[in-house]
Amino acid sequence: SDSSFRPDAKDGRGVGPSAIALKGEVHAPRGKVEAEVPRELTTEEVEALAEEFRKAAANAKEAGFDGVELHCANGYLLNTFLDSKTNQRTDKYGGSNENRFRVVDEALAAIFTVFDPSAVSVRLSPNGVFNDMGCPDYREIYAYYAKRLDELKIGYL
Repeated sequence: SDSSFRPDAKDGRGVGPSAIALKGEVHAPRGKVEAEVPRELTTEEVEALAEEFRKAAANAKEAGFDGVELHCANGYLLNTFLDSKTNQRTDKYGGSNENRFRVVDEALAAIFTVFDPSAVSVRLSPNGVFNDMGCPDYREIYAYYAKRLDELKIGYL
C-alpha cells in the first residue's frame, strides 16, 4: 500500500506483517510510485484484526448480504501474512504454517459469529505474483491452508 491512500494512518505508512517492501512500483492516487516499506503491525494490532473482520461481516449482513468472502490473495494484508516471503515475524503470527495461518483462522472465527461457515468463502492465490507476491514454498504452505480451510467447512475456496 502507499501512504497516500491513508494519510491519517499511524506514522503515515501502510502496514504489513513485516517491514518488507514490495519490489517495484505500486499504483497510488498520486500515480505510479516506488513501493514503501510498511510498518510492521504489533502483535496486539494483529490480534485486533479479527474484530475488524467481524464488524465488516456484521455490516455486510445488515446491508442484506447472505455471505462474505475473505480475500487472502493478490498481496492484500492477509495474503502477506500467509506467504513466507512477506511474513518474517518471530511471534505467534510468523514462522510455521500454523502460525502464519493464525490471523486468517482468527478472522474466520470472528466472521463465523455473524455468518454460518457455509456462507463464508476464502480467496487464495498460491504463488500469485501480483503485488510482488509468491514464495518458494507455496506448494507446501497452500496445501496446508487448503486442508485447514476444508476442516472449517467454509462455503467454497
